[in-house]
Amino acid sequence: MAFKRQKYQKLTLGSKYDKHTIPIFHASCGNRTTPLLKTLMTNRCMNDCKFCPFRDNRGKNREEWEPEELAKVAIKLWKMRKIEGVFLSSSVKRDPDYSFSRQVEAVKKMRKLGFDDYVHIKVMPGTSRDLIKQGVQVADRVGINIEFPNQGHYEDMKLHLDFNQDILKRLRWLAEEVNKAQEEGKCKAGMDSQIIVGASNETDKEIVKISGYIYQKLDARRIYYSKFEPVPNTPLENREPEDPWREYRLYQSSFLLRDYGFKSKDFIFGNDDRLNLKEDPKFTIAKENDLLVDVNDASKNELLKVPGIGPKSSEKILKRRPFKNIPDLKKAGISLKRASPFIEVSGVRQSRLNHWLN
Repeated sequence: MAFKRQKYQKLTLGSKYDKHTIPIFHASCGNRTTPLLKTLMTNRCMNDCKFCPFRDNRGKNREEWEPEELAKVAIKLWKMRKIEGVFLSSSVKRDPDYSFSRQVEAVKKMRKLGFDDYVHIKVMPGTSRDLIKQGVQVADRVGINIEFPNQGHYEDMKLHLDFNQDILKRLRWLAEEVNKAQEEGKCKAGMDSQIIVGASNETDKEIVKISGYIYQKLDARRIYYSKFEPVPNTPLENREPEDPWREYRLYQSSFLLRDYGFKSKDFIFGNDDRLNLKEDPKFTIAKENDLLVDVNDASKNELLKVPGIGPKSSEKILKRRPFKNIPDLKKAGISLKRASPFIEVSGVRQSRLNHWLN
């Protein structure tokens, strides 16, 4: 469940495009990286969120793409084989509909010019449903960044939004429109979201709960977690950066919610409602619940609760069982390094948890 950092490459195209630094974003995708043109339509913003480098009151150079200009740059990079896709977002220059409509317009122009590769765009909180519908018709993935798990953190960060109306309602609209579009063979990469970790004293319990809702009720493809880093000349410039291990544990939890059948109520948190940074959350859950599974009798869902057993190995177990003994299980190619304290074959257990931990 590890994830890889992405890297940027800066590129200029000459002539009138020299005013822009062209950001080529190398995104990790399985065993390869995919170069994307990743940019904001504009960094001009009317909001004053505490954590944001583009907040209205922060002195910073402001720039803006025109949709046609961006489309031409994307096409040029694509034909040069510098990119294999485009990732667009935006600050909120005027209102949500204006900001999102500029993204949609740029993508429509790209498609008209022949761009048939991957496009990912971001809905602004509060965007109208008609524009969301237009977005899923032209993009391969559409997301809404919720940033924080509830209204209290919005107020703390000075995000002047209604969490239920501007965020959750739009997420539900987006999920419904994506589902309709996929029936037509469009928006195949689905919807996503993002949460900032460590800016507002939010707890892991809050984050896991809202993540479970987005994955299991709205069928999101991915939630990204971005650890807080202080930005100079913002109200949080003296706040400590978040521990990268916290971001990592939340990613592990996220995949358990998405791929392994876990519910948010299954997770084990400390007295501070945080995950244990020293343990894989799946291991913590198994340990605290004294998990013991007989591989010859367990369902796929039960097998997926075992540390070290994932979707592929669970399918292998179901296909090749019954197993006579633990060595027989090993011969089938099942890795038992992490699973051994939590499994047995016909009543025989390979190792006890205490012995394994010592």
